[in-house]
Parts: sequence; C-alpha cells; structure tokens
Amino acid sequence: MKVFITLTLLYLTIANQGILSTVGDQVHPFQSVIVALSEVASKDFNFQELFVALDELAESFKERKVEENAFYEQEYQQYQADVQYYQNQITDFKNKIAQLEVDVKDLTDERARLQQLLTEAKQDLYDATKLFNAKEAQINSDKSIFTRQFNEYADTIAVLDQAIALLKEVKDETSLLQKSDNIKEISSKMHTHLKQLSSKRVFYQPLVKALTQIAQNNYVDQENLNKVINYMNQLRQSLIDGQTSLQNQFDAQSKLQQDILSEIQAKITGIRDVLIPLLQTEIETKDGEIKALNAILNDARLNLSEAEDNLTATQNRWIERTASHNSLIQQYDNELLAIKDAENALKKGGIFRQ
Repeated sequence: MKVFITLTLLYLTIANQGILSTVGDQVHPFQSVIVALSEVASKDFNFQELFVALDELAESFKERKVEENAFYEQEYQQYQADVQYYQNQITDFKNKIAQLEVDVKDLTDERARLQQLLTEAKQDLYDATKLFNAKEAQINSDKSIFTRQFNEYADTIAVLDQAIALLKEVKDETSLLQKSDNIKEISSKMHTHLKQLSSKRVFYQPLVKALTQIAQNNYVDQENLNKVINYMNQLRQSLIDGQTSLQNQFDAQSKLQQDILSEIQAKITGIRDVLIPLLQTEIETKDGEIKALNAILNDARLNLSEAEDNLTATQNRWIERTASHNSLIQQYDNELLAIKDAENALKKGGIFRQ
C-alpha cells in the first residue's frame, strides 16, 4: 500500500510540473501504473485524499488557463491599441508626405518661374545695353556729321564775307587790277567751299563764274559788281538760315535722342540694380524654403518607414504570442484531460470518490 501511495504522489508531482499529458489515444505511462496499483490496492483504503489532490491539481490548471486567457485578452487589447497607433501614424505621415510633396513641387515651380524671369531680365539687360550703345554711337555719329556740316556753313559764310569785303574795295580799273589775283583766289575758295554745300541745293556756279569774269575784265562794271555783291549777301543769308535750320534740327533731334537714351538708361538701371537683385534674392529664398521642406519631407519619410517597421514588428510579435498562447492552452487542456483519465483509471480499478 505504501508503494501505491508513493507512486501516486509521484504521478501528481509530475503532472503538476506540466509533464502529464496524453498524445492522441495513447495512455500516459503513469496512468497504467495507477491502474495496475488500483487492481492490487486494498478496498478498505481511503482514497479521498487522492481525489482531493486531483481536484486541486485540476483546479490549478483551470485557474492557469483562465489567467492565461485573461492575460492574452489584455495583451490583445494592447496589441490592437498599438496597431491602431502605428496605423494612425502611417496615415498621418502619408498625408503629411503627400502635402509636403505638393508644397515642394509648388515651390520648385515658383522657383523655375523666377529663374525664367531672371533669364529674361538678363536678356533684356543685354538687349537694352546693346541698344544703348548703338543709340549712343548714333548720337555721336550724328553730332560728328552736324559739326562737319555746321563748320562747312561757317567756313563758306566766312569766304563769302571775304569775297564781299574784297569786291567792295573795287572802285575802278586800278583797284580791280590790284585785286584781280585776290579775286581769283577767293573765287577758287568759294568754289571749293560751295561745292561742299551742293547737297544743300546751293547753286554756286553762276556766282563763281561771275567772279571769274570780274577778275578777267579790264574794266569795272559797277552795276554788275553790285549785283554780284547783292547775290553774295543773299547767298550768305541763305547759308546763315541753312546753318540756323541745321542747328535747330540737330537740337531737336538731339533732345529726342537724349530722351530715348535716358529711357534706355533708366531701363538698364532698373533691370540691373532693382529687378535682377530682387529676382536673385527671391530665388535664394525659394532655394532655402525648398531645402527646408525637403529636410522635413525626408524626416517624414524616415518616420513613415519607422512606423511601418514598428507595425510589422508588432504584428509579427503578436503572431508569435498567439502561437505561444494556443500552445499553452492546449497544454493545459491536455493536463486536465490527463487528470480526468487518471480518475477514470482509478474508477476502473474499483476506486471511487467517497
């Protein structure tokens, strides 16, 4: 009998350690032992303590099962909260990334627009500078032409003044003879200078011819001489009027050209000193904003990746936890079944609860 009790307690100890179990329809070895012992045990022995111990052991497994299920349910609630947290993070980061990408694109497009304006401004500056130089060259050329023409008028008027003064000194044949060479010389000068003004519709040939005849004559035709002098005075006045008209035209044209030149210079100054620096500053600002947004965008992408990794890790851990939970519950069920089978083995041996 002592042997029987000892083996039974050993059986309970092993079962309490989680070793007792049945695999399919196989009978646990200690169950066979109990059956064998129950066949030789004294019918008068009180087995109530043994049944109490089996009940306590079963209750212990049931409590462990309840605790495991409760703990598993608690962990499941935390798992769902964690999954929801990471999913919310992922949604937030995706929305943030989408918005940041739109913002970066808008800034990039604006930056491209500013760059295009800067390129156009530099081209406008180049064109305006080129126009300014051409206009300035034209003004200088016009001034040079004006100066030459003005001096031609002035030189011709001076020659006419000399010729008029010379002819006024001719009073008779003697003075004519004395001034003959001078008259020929002044006639040649008049021919040279008046020829330069031929483009101004100055008809000088009759006058030169008349002076040549006067120089060649041996007598003084005072009436004809006076006519020549009068014609010279008329021509002189005509040249003065032409010179004055030339001056007026040049002044008006110069003012117009200078106004245009001032407008071009103002445009150059505005583009060079205001527009281009402003565009460059705005581009630099946009570059800074784009760089800052890209940094935030990269952080958001890293955060998204981290959140996705955390979600995957959490889900994988729960898969492992669920497998462990199911295995443990199955183990508890097996132990409870083994205890029930042990009690049945006792009953088969004729040992019943009292």
